[in-house]
Amino acid sequence: MNTGAQIVDDFVSELRRSPGLRVERSIVSRNVFEVSGSVHCLLYIKGRGEAPYRWGVTANVVDRLRHQDLNWFIVLLYESLNTGYLLSSTDVLYYIINNIWPLGSDGDYKPATGTYLSRNSPFTSFNEFVRLIDTRVS
Repeated sequence: MNTGAQIVDDFVSELRRSPGLRVERSIVSRNVFEVSGSVHCLLYIKGRGEAPYRWGVTANVVDRLRHQDLNWFIVLLYESLNTGYLLSSTDVLYYIINNIWPLGSDGDYKPATGTYLSRNSPFTSFNEFVRLIDTRVS
């Protein structure tokens, strides 16, 4: 079974192999990557290797992303680089403002599958993710 960190590494490696894309770690956080080329945005990428699928989305990182000029997204991966959720900044702010994502004492929002991600459907392949990000950034 892959760990969350391994899933993120695999996903970033696959992004880097994608034609027309350049991927660099950003100064926002070690989990935020700047993607440029055919699309230009920031991706905050988190991974979970096993159920239950709950992620820690750091409130300070979300706040830093909100002050960026680029479009930004959160990618919540589970099980592999091929399965996850792509959340726009609008989705993330909806979940936070409406108190759908609980804020833990550690400073992380705690989204999980189910009602915590009710506005989003999972993608089921890396190619589907690429199509989604391409249409949302363009």
